Amino acid sequence: MNVRVLMLMLAQIEKEPDSPIRVVPVVVFMAFAVEAYLNNLGAKRISYWDELERLPWKKKVTILHEVAGQKADWGHTHLQFASSLFSLRDKLAHGKPERILGPVFEEGADAHEFSLKNRLEPAWFTKLNKEWALKAKVQFTELMQHLATMHGLHESDHLLSATGGYIHDDGK
Repeated sequence: MNVRVLMLMLAQIEKEPDSPIRVVPVVVFMAFAVEAYLNNLGAKRISYWDELERLPWKKKVTILHEVAGQKADWGHTHLQFASSLFSLRDKLAHGKPERILGPVFEEGADAHEFSLKNRLEPAWFTKLNKEWALKAKVQFTELMQHLATMHGLHESDHLLSATGGYIHDDGK
């Protein structure tokens, strides 16, 4: 369901005016979809996955790579994207106060006028825009394909639960 919702959100992003506020739900659902797929792969490949399901996402990635006879390369594009995605998700889910410095004013009235016309936002938030979302869509797809093919599954395996589908006798 997360992938289906995510793709609908991304389609809306393309049609609507650019705004970080519109991209925030995309970040959250994209992280949900990645973690759901990690759990899906884990359940397919590891009989005791229900005991591992509560582990942090990064540990799940490491385990799934090991099961596939590989080592998680955190410098690789796919896993760098996953790290940046979950970093954004964590900023949203576990928000902490951030100090944001604006211009210095000599007069309080000037500062007040500036604050009425401008919002001071964290740098990570201002980078959430339509361009980020469209690039993230490609990176998300490539990450999901990487995870699937690493386990001998079709590159569109992550779409099966989003669009319906079937599994062949050979597990693919």
